[in-house]
Amino acid sequence: MQELELWTLDELCDHAFDIFEELAAENLSAEDYTLYQQHYESRGYVDLAIPGEDWVEMMMQDLEPELHYEAQIGLTGENGDADIVLARILLSREKYESLCHAQWRGQ
Repeated sequence: MQELELWTLDELCDHAFDIFEELAAENLSAEDYTLYQQHYESRGYVDLAIPGEDWVEMMMQDLEPELHYEAQIGLTGENGDADIVLARILLSREKYESLCHAQWRGQ
């Protein structure tokens, strides 16, 4: 059996940011996209999490916690405000797996 080529977690974060950057302008509201553009250098973040049940229901298949991650991309809150999650992107750690689904803020 061929061994899978996997992204490291840092590479997966970079990959998620690349996808976000490519799709954000057409999927976020103009207000959210402008807010992101103004503050991404100082407040932008990506967090990786194990996909929740909502992804399992949406995908109609089980997801493997070792291979599938949800990347939450957004802006950290200011003055004690909550973080703003702009997108949740479901990705596989397999480098040649095309799995990629996104849920955007406001959609």
